[in-house]
Amino acid sequence: MPTDFSTIDLATLNAAQGVMVAALRDRCCQWEQDSADAAAGGNLSAASMIQHWAFAADLLSATISTEFTNLFSQALTARFGDLTPTTHRSVADQMLDAVALEVSAAQEVPELIAF
Repeated sequence: MPTDFSTIDLATLNAAQGVMVAALRDRCCQWEQDSADAAAGGNLSAASMIQHWAFAADLLSATISTEFTNLFSQALTARFGDLTPTTHRSVADQMLDAVALEVSAAQEVPELIAF
C-alpha cells in the first residue's frame, strides 16, 4: 500500500473499481443462473453450493467497491486536505471542486499560435 496517497491517479482508481465490480457482478449473475438451472434439474445440493458462491461474489463486489471508495477519499484528502463540512460548503461540494481540479490539471494546455 502506498504511503503517499497524493500520487494515486484517480481516473485509474475509478476504472479499476468499475472493471473489478462489473466482473464480480457478472460472475454472480452467472452463478445465480447456474444455481437456478441446477435446482430445476433436481440437483439441489449443487444449486445450494452455487448459490453460496453467488452470495460470496456479491459480498466481495460490495467490499471491493467500498474499499476503492475509501482509497479514492484518502487520495483526495492527501491532495486537497481535509474535506470536512463547513458552515457554508458541504463535503459533496468540496469533493466536486477537488475532482474538477484533478480533471483540469490532467488536461493539456492548448498551444497558442502567433499570427
